[in-house]
Amino acid sequence: MTSSYLKITPKLACQIRLVIADVDGTLLSDGDTVSEAVAQSIRALEKCGIMVGFDSGRPLTRLEPLARALATSGPVIAENGCVAKLTKESGLYDLGYSRQPALQILNRFKAEFKSAIREAPDFKDRLIDVGFFADNVPLSELTKQLRGVQLLDSGYMLHMIQDGVSKGKTLQRILGLISDGTIQPKEVMVFGDSATDVSLFTEFENSVLIVNPRLTGQQIDCIRGLPKFRSSLPFGEGFVEVADFLVKQRLTV
Repeated sequence: MTSSYLKITPKLACQIRLVIADVDGTLLSDGDTVSEAVAQSIRALEKCGIMVGFDSGRPLTRLEPLARALATSGPVIAENGCVAKLTKESGLYDLGYSRQPALQILNRFKAEFKSAIREAPDFKDRLIDVGFFADNVPLSELTKQLRGVQLLDSGYMLHMIQDGVSKGKTLQRILGLISDGTIQPKEVMVFGDSATDVSLFTEFENSVLIVNPRLTGQQIDCIRGLPKFRSSLPFGEGFVEVADFLVKQRLTV
């Protein structure tokens, strides 16, 4: 059952050492620039001792500038868990994933559905995840051809990545390498808005759903009841209200 973020207790707030946020639909509704309110909330989290990191479907080329601009100290996980850096300054952490299986299936889609299949604008910036659009092609038709690859619908575009890869699993995998290596899953709070964040909601107990009014009923059903808490406001405004409440609760102790 998902509860209001107002149920976050001072005890839980003081327990959190790392906040991990999705970007699109969570920190912002579109574009690449977060609001000043979001930036201030992230600075407040860092100032009170909570590291902030990102776990997004975006490629590194669109995540690293954001991490630098906001001076975050946490990890940068890109391409739906396919690519990771322990900090914005560190090198790539070798996760051992390949793009080839997804590329082979994309080529099959192009052969069958022709011009309906379009590569995402940042396709060439992606190292592993294959981002694309399938104009008026039912997802059920695409999933018939998946072998060793999973198809994700972020609400913005479609993604294909290797089976077994997810945002949540990658964060779990690198958690013991972040900071001093002692952060536990119960000390992490994750923020997301859509089906691509299901693994964050299921892998980490302290999860927050940021309301995304653009999701379809089917997309909402995929995440219904999974997060522990939810915002009342959408997109970045929702992140701000929850992050600011988290900081406030820490200061009451």
